Amino acid sequence: MYGRWYHFGMSIVTKGDGSTEEFDPAKLERSLRHAGADESMARDIASHLVGEIEDGMSTDVIYKHAFKLLRKDERVIAARYSMRRAILDLGPTGFPFEEFFSEVMRAKGYTTTTQVMVKGRCVEHEVDVVLEKEDRTIGAELKFHNTPGYKTDLKTTLYVRARYWDIEWGAKDRKEKAGIDEGWLVTNTKFTSVAIEYAECAGITLLGWNYPRGHGLADLIQETGVYPITVLTGLSGAEKKRLMQEGVTLCRMISERPDVLSRAGISPKKIESIIAESRAVCGVV
Repeated sequence: MYGRWYHFGMSIVTKGDGSTEEFDPAKLERSLRHAGADESMARDIASHLVGEIEDGMSTDVIYKHAFKLLRKDERVIAARYSMRRAILDLGPTGFPFEEFFSEVMRAKGYTTTTQVMVKGRCVEHEVDVVLEKEDRTIGAELKFHNTPGYKTDLKTTLYVRARYWDIEWGAKDRKEKAGIDEGWLVTNTKFTSVAIEYAECAGITLLGWNYPRGHGLADLIQETGVYPITVLTGLSGAEKKRLMQEGVTLCRMISERPDVLSRAGISPKKIESIIAESRAVCGVV
């Protein structure tokens, strides 16, 4: 196995936002367990990394090392562990975050529409995603970031609150049913503490990668099984791009359209393993 125990005097590591903290093996274990690793595997990998981490090492380097260890024997767990980076990769692939978020919410039973124009009192607003379910209409403003350490701040929360107030006031002026009943701010990264404090006070729902705890975007993705193909470990970056160009953006689409793999130039000897990995990641029987 990779290792057996931790030692004292942990190194200081650099997070994605540039801040530093003491490396916490238990935190790494939790993220590995969340991806599906059992207790023994998670502890072994964390223990192995403790001996290799140096002061100042970035959390991105630590992630890549843990991913490499997982990928050798547990590709499905490695794929789920890489989910956050896979979402960051959506930008370069040309698959809009709005479309991915819509797929996740449709799996939760919502009807979704992207880029909807809604009248306010003062101006007309373009809402990134409108969600409808059980006579409730939600307007979601989406903020995609391709830097893991980036945090959506108070300024963004303020303008989202102002936007939905204007929409609400416009509906009242016209004596119409409000076009939007509830405003959400959604990001694939994190929020600052001040943004969270303001949103809780002002009535804006925040949805971040791990916020609210236990009900964040990462939890919704795992719950619904709506994974982008960028999580698949058996595909190269070029192969993922070619599949995206063919309209295959989600893991489950590979099971639905296996013929597209050969059209995307993937070798016959790889096709069976890619289909098996996509089914295992998404929980498709």
